[in-house]
Amino acid sequence: MKYIILSKRSRALFGIVLVAISIGLISKKVINYPAGGCMKGTQEITFKT
Repeated sequence: MKYIILSKRSRALFGIVLVAISIGLISKKVINYPAGGCMKGTQEITFKT
């Protein structure tokens, strides 16, 4: 009986991992991030103390 529960649980975890990996790969192809970052041009950040 324990073997059946373990088998179902491992199959469920394997399915969840596959779905998560596929969503990550699809979103990486769909979303294009800018190569230079978010800041336009050269900006300097200073902290006043």
